Amino acid sequence: MAMGSEFLITFLLWFARAFVTSLICLFLGYLGIRSLDYITTKITEFKTIKGDPLGTGLFVSGFLIFAGIVFYGSMVENPFYIGQTAIPSALLNIERFIIVLLSFGVSLFFGWLFYVVFAKLTPFGIDLDDVNKSPVAVGVFLFGYEVFLGLIIYASLVIPL
Repeated sequence: MAMGSEFLITFLLWFARAFVTSLICLFLGYLGIRSLDYITTKITEFKTIKGDPLGTGLFVSGFLIFAGIVFYGSMVENPFYIGQTAIPSALLNIERFIIVLLSFGVSLFFGWLFYVVFAKLTPFGIDLDDVNKSPVAVGVFLFGYEVFLGLIIYASLVIPL
């Protein structure tokens, strides 16, 4: 059973779009993680986990989960359907790109807001800056933020337009 050239072109365009989307979202994730240093001024994430295997492992595993969520969202985002005519202009979806950027901005805002609420207002009587005392706690904090950011970007990739 031979595959037609239309199918192969459609598949390659779909794969190229998913690959480019994944790279853009991974770069946004990198920016989000780096910006966490500026959002959480009293928590020194990378200085604290440096040299600690468990804290570093939690950070890396959080990033792998983030990457998996992004890859999955990129693959299911507005897929080409079998039998659809391959259109190279469908490779770039400006509306989707704007939604991803806006969602990224919203996730940074909510990350900052959650930090302010939990660190400054201490609604539960817990000082969030105590996280900085343990590399494992910082690793768990980064892990949670990466999953949070991944879910936000995933939602922005699959939301119907």
